[in-house]
Amino acid sequence: MSANPSIRRAVRLSLMTGVVSAVATAVAPVSLAQDIQVVDEVVVTGSRIQRNDYVANSPVLTTTAEQIQANADVTLDTYLNTLPQVNPAGGTTSNNPGNGGQSNINLRGLGANRNLVLIDGRRVMPSASNLTVDLNTIPQALIESVEIVTGGAGAVYGADAVAGAVNFRLKQNYEGMEVRGSFSNSTEEWDAEEYNVSLLGGLNFAGGRGNVVGAFDFSKRELMIKSQRDFAAVATSTTSFLPEGFYLPGQNAPSQAAVDSLFAGYVPGYTPGSATPSLLSFNADGSLFSIGVFNSPRDVLNFRYPVDLNVNQNLFPDLYSYNFDSVNVLTLPLERKSFMGRGNFEFDNGVEVFAQAGWTNYESSTALAATPFPTVGTAAPGQNTPIQAVSNLVAPGRVVTNALVVPLSNPFIPADMRALLASRTGDDPNLVGSGANEAIMIRQRSLSVGLRQSAYENEVLQGLVGARGPLFGDNWRWEAYYSQGRTTIDETQTGNLNTQRILDAVAAPDGGVSLCEGGLNFFGRIPLSSDCVNYIQVPPTVVKDTYDLRVAQAFISGKLGQLPGGPISLVAGLEGRWFEYEFNPGASGGPISGLNAQNPAKGNNEFMDVFSEALFPITDTVEVSLGYRFSQSQFEDEIQGLTSDKSDDSAYKVEASWAPVSSTRLRASYQRAVRAPNFGELFDGGGSAPQYFDPCTVTTAARTGPNAAAMRQLCINTGLNPTAADSYVQTPGNQISLTTAGNINLKPETADTITAGVVFTSPWSGAMAGFQGSLDYYQIDISDPILNPSANLVVASCYNYFGTNPNYQASNPACQSIVRGGGDISRVADPISGTFPGINGGEITTDGIDLQLNYTTPLSVGDLNVNYLLNYLLSFEQSDSPMLPSIDYKGTVSYFGAGLGTSFPEMRMQLGAQYLIGDFGVDARVRWIDKMDNRAASQFPGETFGGVPSITYVDLSASWRFMEKSSLRIGVNNVMDKQPPRYAPNVQSGTDPSTYDVIGRRIFGQVTVGF
Repeated sequence: MSANPSIRRAVRLSLMTGVVSAVATAVAPVSLAQDIQVVDEVVVTGSRIQRNDYVANSPVLTTTAEQIQANADVTLDTYLNTLPQVNPAGGTTSNNPGNGGQSNINLRGLGANRNLVLIDGRRVMPSASNLTVDLNTIPQALIESVEIVTGGAGAVYGADAVAGAVNFRLKQNYEGMEVRGSFSNSTEEWDAEEYNVSLLGGLNFAGGRGNVVGAFDFSKRELMIKSQRDFAAVATSTTSFLPEGFYLPGQNAPSQAAVDSLFAGYVPGYTPGSATPSLLSFNADGSLFSIGVFNSPRDVLNFRYPVDLNVNQNLFPDLYSYNFDSVNVLTLPLERKSFMGRGNFEFDNGVEVFAQAGWTNYESSTALAATPFPTVGTAAPGQNTPIQAVSNLVAPGRVVTNALVVPLSNPFIPADMRALLASRTGDDPNLVGSGANEAIMIRQRSLSVGLRQSAYENEVLQGLVGARGPLFGDNWRWEAYYSQGRTTIDETQTGNLNTQRILDAVAAPDGGVSLCEGGLNFFGRIPLSSDCVNYIQVPPTVVKDTYDLRVAQAFISGKLGQLPGGPISLVAGLEGRWFEYEFNPGASGGPISGLNAQNPAKGNNEFMDVFSEALFPITDTVEVSLGYRFSQSQFEDEIQGLTSDKSDDSAYKVEASWAPVSSTRLRASYQRAVRAPNFGELFDGGGSAPQYFDPCTVTTAARTGPNAAAMRQLCINTGLNPTAADSYVQTPGNQISLTTAGNINLKPETADTITAGVVFTSPWSGAMAGFQGSLDYYQIDISDPILNPSANLVVASCYNYFGTNPNYQASNPACQSIVRGGGDISRVADPISGTFPGINGGEITTDGIDLQLNYTTPLSVGDLNVNYLLNYLLSFEQSDSPMLPSIDYKGTVSYFGAGLGTSFPEMRMQLGAQYLIGDFGVDARVRWIDKMDNRAASQFPGETFGGVPSITYVDLSASWRFMEKSSLRIGVNNVMDKQPPRYAPNVQSGTDPSTYDVIGRRIFGQVTVGF
């Protein structure tokens, strides 16, 4: 936890100012002369003011179409995620948590919903309820360049530009035709095929006053499953949802003596206590086996199944767990067709009309291991929510989570299990009854039903029409446009289970035999009949998302007055945005186990904005830019019939620059940005199951430290079975249930961004090289961010890792949110509502330094171009709510459930070099990612978790231009075949597949033919 963060950031800013001054002083003397070239006025991303120096007052990173296409990546995020300013998030490898095959960009790690994606400075059709844009909808062939502003841009572009904006500039007035094809595959296994074919064509007409251009892309990516890579084939974490079934004793466990007596008959030389009531699973012959305890003397006992792919052999025979990873998806398949066309025509009076249309259709899929059940809660009759099941065996006012309640009348309970149950004398308050007559709880994973699969079909339509022209002569211009789009996403789900039907069947006196052939026997790895599979599985169902967006904007721009440095430039305009969202869960609504249960949602919002921007050239070397946007927004939940109050919000900016010499320019900015709550936060609810750490494990630092006695008692007071208090060890990799809810009363979050930096250029005369670069400090503070609490931080706060419960009281608010079933924590929930609605609370603050360098020089033979990018992260502090501490996640690698894009290396660097000899070229790219500790180590200080070392990737390619507009390129990505670092707990696949390369060395080829 950070101390005095505001003081520390002030010191950093002072140090940065000193560094900037030193660099300016050092660079100034070496710039002797520079040619001045007059260029057409252009608009740089982050501003609407046209200018002829194309230099921004906020940090801007520009990449060209050639750089984007150089490594034959079929999706834009693959390249953009290599840039140090971008935190890799949803994309190619987002199987669980899934992203539906979409490609997102996440600036600074603040979330893909906190930056804007633009095309030529205009908003793009979103593809999710959090208003993120799917980069798959932008054809690569039509891209001229990409500009990334990472200093905030809310005053210019409106809501959501908290971390900045990513602007895709499309080709203007293109004439000719280009066909490009690429192919890549892994060199070791030849199992990661990707290919792309694109067509670009354009022509001028009417003497150059008009132009039309269109681009079509077809891309395909091959499916890979985790068993195709050794590092991902066997799970690094565990699950207690076992195909054999798993007994949950709750707070009414059988006696240890009864367990010892039973296992003494199974295992010759059995040592009493080697099996306990909390470790029991079922063999197919009716006997029981003990799953063991990780890293302890309690090993697996009496396991009577073959040790096959179902067994996690990383742990066996120390611990038995199901190996769920071997069948999971490693890289998502993709088949995408995308078209975008645009046209413009200028009339004799200077008025120009323009239009643009785009269509994208693509298919992708995800797959998870066979369904664990139940994954929803069970309540007493009349007390359940729409996504909870019902059982009269659950005590009124209580909820049983992730456990199947089975009455003692069930005929499939094995005789050996019944003997143990007869020794019970306790009372679980979650269940009706007590002692030997109380029902039991189990959980299972049904291999008979097969994988949980989601097949996605996404279609995005978007169109735009507009006009611009002169106003009041040549000094003023006007522009207006209207755009409209629709995104439809059909997700066909298979493998879900009807939890209510399962409960009804196990509660039947015949165990469900009267409901389906053979009934439901979950006491062992016992195949179900096809009749029972059909009875409990949810038929393939289509979950449908529909999004509609309309944007209307008009503004005027021109010169107003004169200052010593030139005329004042002014922009003023109006903008309206209307967004509609509908989510239909189909048959996946209700108490469904498998893929996350969700409620239907439908809503709309509208924004009415007024904006202005002005540039004041104080002198030839000093300029100041001001911007302001007033926004009024309102949201409506059409399901509940609720309408929010109107919210009035302001965004603004102040930017300044000073060029003490022609080669050096100091720049600084302050920006206030606003992000309105999105539909996911306002209306959506659902469940999640993040991985967690249990401090009550007897080997933790908390249980063995100076407050061990108080800690032991707190564990008991928060639900740990007293009989297991001195032997309890959490099942490694366990997950915790967390239910979230939308909140119509959310307010916009605000962000304050400060940047300070220097831009320097040193072109020497004669045949010497050209050198340019920039060094920038940034600081982004988000007040009242919209967040859900981290389950792990709730647990850590309860057990006093941050001094938040110094007296170790179970009455602590965080402890009141923890629900145990006698052993592992089953869920974290608000003690009153049972859910965690999103709230405006806590804080997110990050700061760091960006360095960009470019060097070009002619050699005796050929030319050399070198570029270097560096991000040095100084801090990334986050507090999820006022009741939870602020944690600095700098230098930490993430784990499952923390969200995509939440790994924060302290340093990331990229070095690129290109050597050209005539029509031949050689390119090299070196990417370096710093070492990281585990995110969990920041949330549970004093505990030990696995981290990752630093890693370096090298990419090489060679090109040949065989005609003026035609070229051939071949290359190798990840030349050294670097495998991703394994660690635990991890995000997915034993690693973080968004941050690290999971495919390995791969060769690619690309041919471009232009006319």
